[in-house]
Amino acid sequence: MTRKSLPKYVYNDRGYLRFIRRSRGISVMMHEEAGTPEFWDHYNRLLKGKPAPAPVKRNFEALILSYYESDAYKKLKPRTRSDYRRYISHIREIWAEKDPARIETHHIYELHRANADHWRQANYLVQVMVVLMNHARLIGFIKKEHGNPAKGIPLLKQQSDGWEPWPDDVRAEFEALASERARLVYELCVGTGQRIGDVVKMKWAHFSDEGFDFTQGKTDKPLWIPLTDRLKAHLDGLERTDGTVVTDAKGRSVSYRIIAEEMRSIKKKMKHEKASYYKTHGLRKNATIELYLAGCDDEMVKAVTGHSGVEMLKKYGGPIRQRELAKRAQEARNQMERSKTET
Repeated sequence: MTRKSLPKYVYNDRGYLRFIRRSRGISVMMHEEAGTPEFWDHYNRLLKGKPAPAPVKRNFEALILSYYESDAYKKLKPRTRSDYRRYISHIREIWAEKDPARIETHHIYELHRANADHWRQANYLVQVMVVLMNHARLIGFIKKEHGNPAKGIPLLKQQSDGWEPWPDDVRAEFEALASERARLVYELCVGTGQRIGDVVKMKWAHFSDEGFDFTQGKTDKPLWIPLTDRLKAHLDGLERTDGTVVTDAKGRSVSYRIIAEEMRSIKKKMKHEKASYYKTHGLRKNATIELYLAGCDDEMVKAVTGHSGVEMLKKYGGPIRQRELAKRAQEARNQMERSKTET
């Protein structure tokens, strides 16, 4: 059924149907297929305010429905919920009628290997399975003593160092061709070292002449960071409002997708043959590298970028991090040797 053909109070929700009657405080997932006798029976019960009979089948369909209703799912950030739904939909498609209690580690390992051509997606599927099977234990679909069959599966290693920093020639050409809004996004990414998802949500209220403060969306980590001279000079020429720094022509906030498409369209106009290869998130790596080149140690870099651990800094800082830290370490040794000689 399309939305127009759905009966009153019934809406599409994450690939399922939901009965919502706000005046009576009713919001219930409907796992039946629209238009079937079972669907109409459930619908009529809900209209009369009668609870639907509890599902008797213990399968992934029921497990997923239960997880979507859980506090754990509802507390996830919107972006994480969206990612989870994507991978849960794949699991639902292949295992909807399977009993979670019959799923063993080798089944999940086979699922992981079947998606090995895309290491990030394959690993995410395992991560989501860990969450689902943990929920299955909480609601009694699998016994506690059986453990979580998704845990302990060796994940695929990242095949590269991830996002590549933009080379100087790519940056120079982009700066020359960028629209006013794209250039602003670019300067915010480099100047603050933050993720593009956080950059588009930054508000003028976050910024002062001394620095900016906000809470990272992915980590919930509050940060206060002084402005670089370059970023301060760029922001000084812009009108400040009560809303976000990055806006549309009418001053309204814009989504990540709109900005990503604008950045891509500019790179398509560039002469550099690999311009499209460099992603906006790579500018976070540029910021990290610049901090190391300026002589910052790991703790100083983390204070700006908000990275939680050294492992991520190794990926973002790359060989530059090792080289600059090694230079500082060896210089400390030289100072020690000089002090011995002088005494």
